[in-house]
Amino acid sequence: MKKTLLIAALTGLPLIANAVGQPYLFDFIQNKETGKAYNSLIAKQKLPSWVKIGGTSFPANEITIKGKRYLALSGCKPHDCPAQSIAVLYSLDEGDIHGVYSEHDIKNDRQILTWMNLGPMDSDAMRNILFNRLNGDVSG
Repeated sequence: MKKTLLIAALTGLPLIANAVGQPYLFDFIQNKETGKAYNSLIAKQKLPSWVKIGGTSFPANEITIKGKRYLALSGCKPHDCPAQSIAVLYSLDEGDIHGVYSEHDIKNDRQILTWMNLGPMDSDAMRNILFNRLNGDVSG
């Protein structure tokens, strides 16, 4: 009996540990509310299929921009992160979402950015955080 309880407890440990941490992009997409916002963000873009499920990602981190709380999330093409990646900012208070998709053009050796839901008047801080998140800076 004790052995069965120990196995059950150890099996559930990763779920408990993940529940207290920040979500990965995959988890964010699977959530009904945040997934709807994410899907609306990428719907009008011609993006690779891995973007729809989040690809390989890091845990989100919470940041504050001009007094508003955001989750910063990112994902990249599985087995080829330098080639393609996505970064997202989701407002915890208002539910608005912004993002940037990056693709590396190998032929011309340049990075092509597709900004999503960011107008010309949106803050430079928001763009900087998204760009930094694309390039591996998860400090916020």
